Amino acid sequence: MARQLDLSVRPIFSTPLLVFAVPDCACINQELKQAVLDHESTQLTYADREVIGWSSPHDMSMMEWAGKPLKQLFDAVTQVAELATEFSGRTGRTAQHPHWQVVEIWSNVQRNGGTNGYHAHPGSYWSGVYYVDVGDITDMEDKGGELQLFDPRGCLPRMLAPYLRYSLPELHDAGNTISFTPATGQCVMFPGWQHHAVAPYKGVAPRISVAFNLEPILNK
Repeated sequence: MARQLDLSVRPIFSTPLLVFAVPDCACINQELKQAVLDHESTQLTYADREVIGWSSPHDMSMMEWAGKPLKQLFDAVTQVAELATEFSGRTGRTAQHPHWQVVEIWSNVQRNGGTNGYHAHPGSYWSGVYYVDVGDITDMEDKGGELQLFDPRGCLPRMLAPYLRYSLPELHDAGNTISFTPATGQCVMFPGWQHHAVAPYKGVAPRISVAFNLEPILNK
């Protein structure tokens, strides 16, 4: 008769993926979509080797031509970042939450064949993307355009033993890529070191998003 073992299995080294619906997104999206498409029609794309599609400069200049809806958007974004982060024990301020500021914003417009290559956002604690309009992306049809998130450990868990996997469902993604299908009005945030990409988009309607990087405000 087999002995019963007291086994405790704890998934460790988790990576946070924050997904939330932005309040009043319909109004925000209406203004942002028009502003982005107007800007796309008059401005050349920013030189970004990772992007197939149109992109605006990776700085704060977007506040000049889309400031009103962006302010409302980033009020929600910085609130989430504050709730999801606290000072470490090294500061003597444990359990206190730092305030956050946006330091880079840019918009992306992708049509049929558009994509974003594998990359991370060095120097940012939190990065994210807001979906102004996901175009023709749905869960029912394969139109591409998913946000792809790569295991920070790379393919090592699968390279060592591709015929095995951990028995806990929470660990079945080890060594894999997770594909997240976005919805219009959704915001996704992740650590800046998290490598990610956008799968080739196969829709007709423009896929419009706003990407951003955040930094903590440490003097408050």
